[in-house]
Amino acid sequence: TLAGSEDRRPRTDMEWQAVRVSAVSLLEAADLLSVPGRHVGVSSTPAAAGELDPREIQLRIDASHPAFVQFAGGLKRAAQQVVAAVDAKDAEALIRAGGVLDQACEACHATFWYPKTAASP
Repeated sequence: TLAGSEDRRPRTDMEWQAVRVSAVSLLEAADLLSVPGRHVGVSSTPAAAGELDPREIQLRIDASHPAFVQFAGGLKRAAQQVVAAVDAKDAEALIRAGGVLDQACEACHATFWYPKTAASP
C-alpha cells in the first residue's frame, strides 16, 4: 500500500477457514465455467477500459470453447493448490499457490476478456 507492506496471511483458524471457503468456491466455479452453453454474465455497467463487451467475450468463448475449458482446468488445478496449502496451514505455500492462481486467471482473461490490452506493449 502507500503506507508500506501489509502482511495479510491467515493466522487464526477462522482466517484459514475463510480462505478455504473462497478456494473451494473457485474449484466449483472452474467446473461451472466448463459447462457447454453456459454464458458469461451481462453487466449493466460499461466494460472497463480495454475489456470487451460481454457479448464479444461470449462470441470468443463460443468460437474456442475447448481452449476456454483448458483455461478453466488451469483455474481448477491452481485452486486445488490453494486448498492444499490452506489445509496444511502453510502460508508460504499459499502465497506461491496464489501466484499460480493469478497466472491462471490472467491467461484466460488476456485471451477472452481484454485481448487488445494484453497484446499491447
